[in-house]
Amino acid sequence: MKKRGRVSFGILWVLVWATFAAAQEPIRIGLPLALTGPLALNGEDNRKGTLLYFEEVGFQLSGRKVEVKVEDTEAKPDVALTKVRKLVERDRVHALVGIVSSAEAYALRDYIHAQGVPTVITTAGAKDVTLARKSPVIFRVANDTTQEALALGHYAFTRLAYRRTLVIASDFAGGRELAQSFVQTFSRAGGQVLQQVFAPLGTIDFAPYIAQLKLDQADVLFVWFAGGEPIRMITQLKEYGVKTPILSQGALAANYALPSMGDAALGIVTAKHYSDVLDTPENRRFVAAFVKKYNDRPDAWSEQGYVGAKAVGEAVKAVGGRIEDRPQFLEALRKTRFEGPAGLVRFDQNQQRVFDVYIRRVEKVEGRYVNQIIDKIPNVGQDWTP
Repeated sequence: MKKRGRVSFGILWVLVWATFAAAQEPIRIGLPLALTGPLALNGEDNRKGTLLYFEEVGFQLSGRKVEVKVEDTEAKPDVALTKVRKLVERDRVHALVGIVSSAEAYALRDYIHAQGVPTVITTAGAKDVTLARKSPVIFRVANDTTQEALALGHYAFTRLAYRRTLVIASDFAGGRELAQSFVQTFSRAGGQVLQQVFAPLGTIDFAPYIAQLKLDQADVLFVWFAGGEPIRMITQLKEYGVKTPILSQGALAANYALPSMGDAALGIVTAKHYSDVLDTPENRRFVAAFVKKYNDRPDAWSEQGYVGAKAVGEAVKAVGGRIEDRPQFLEALRKTRFEGPAGLVRFDQNQQRVFDVYIRRVEKVEGRYVNQIIDKIPNVGQDWTP
């Protein structure tokens, strides 16, 4: 009996020491982001928002130091897989926060799932990552590629009274899924989709694709591109003399793109869960902090990076800093609820964020181009229906 007691005490001492040692070890967060390539502008916005949160908490959670390790995925699926393997296997990160491209998200899904590493996607909208291919370790604070476009398609027909549309979008997973979602609800509401044209990611000259559009037959044009491409697309549409009203999901009218588009952007209507002019106490605080640090205004990708990092932070605090206890940490992440710049941050049963979708119109206010909010569609999830 005495020997068994000594053994039990020894095991208890080892467990206590292991817990103490883990508590002294830094919490390591990996940020796989596209910081070069066609989606670099979105990735950089994401990085800024993520780091702003960790700076606000002093790079410390529940008494443990936080180390952030950033890797550039270049918006290339193969590069993303290499960089994430490094973060997980060599850097031994406790969680991943990031991923910009939908193609990257699909390429990374099986590896992340197999490794069991908690992951919060902050930009990539690849819809099936939280639907047909969902994983208990993958969460998303960004919109998926259906949410905002589904709501916009129905709104375009029922509220804006458009009847015939053309579609031109970026030819990769994100662009295809967004276009499909818009087409789905626009058609179901009674609208006609006359034509769909897709241009490869990284296209410089859009003229051959614009020339294909039957612009005289439609009363609205759905356009979707991301990164630096919206500037080229909208500028070239103006040069081509296109007068057709433009609708899109929010990536087309990003804050960083509007000054370069100039007056060509005026009147563009987009659907997005965020605008930096949203007038709430938390958003005013967030915008002020972002402007102070970066001398620039935040956009949706900044907000997504910020709340993605905060979701991890809130879950870490809920488990008393024991992020190594993955089952408990993941359960805390599922239950996370807090007020973010765009409103309540929460996850549905698929670990996908649910949010209000704002209908925005580009206007010029006091010399600055802004996404002015003109309407709101509440509580939009992946299963949204009119």
